[in-house]
Amino acid sequence: MRRLTTLVLIGVLAACKPAADTAAATTAVGLDGEGLRFIDKATGKASLLAFGTPRAQAEEALARVMGTLDDRSTNEECGAGTMEFTRFDAMTLNFQQNKFVGWFLGNEPGADHYATMSGVAIGTTRAKAGESVKLVAIEDSTLGEEFSLGEGENVVGGMFAAPGDAAKIDALFAGTNCFFR
Repeated sequence: MRRLTTLVLIGVLAACKPAADTAAATTAVGLDGEGLRFIDKATGKASLLAFGTPRAQAEEALARVMGTLDDRSTNEECGAGTMEFTRFDAMTLNFQQNKFVGWFLGNEPGADHYATMSGVAIGTTRAKAGESVKLVAIEDSTLGEEFSLGEGENVVGGMFAAPGDAAKIDALFAGTNCFFR
């Protein structure tokens, strides 16, 4: 009986991990100024995980594609007020009052799983990004070589690693973030 229980437990645990691998193989995550978009790679159908979504639902949606979350933390000193964070490799989801309010993607392992619908991603050069979307420099930013993809509300923001057309995108973000300007 003990051996059967062990085999069943191993089977259950083994079944858990492939679900994320399978979802990641069939689903792309698009970076968006309104949240995150989940794109079915076979059909191209997209669904929006919008800012304002409850935390548990947002975490579960990203976990289905990216696997188990890596870390949860809180910062009470953000300019926008107390913020909580859930990290999945290079992606950090931002929450206030238990609602998904923003995301931040850093230049770290796992960043290559994310791109905007126009193909802009971590590592894209300034020149290449400017070919697919309107790039707007944020003048006098205290964050460095800051920019937005387009203008208006709900844009994706970012930072280049250096000045010049060959500079690569080092970070992308949208919604509410914990920046000190």
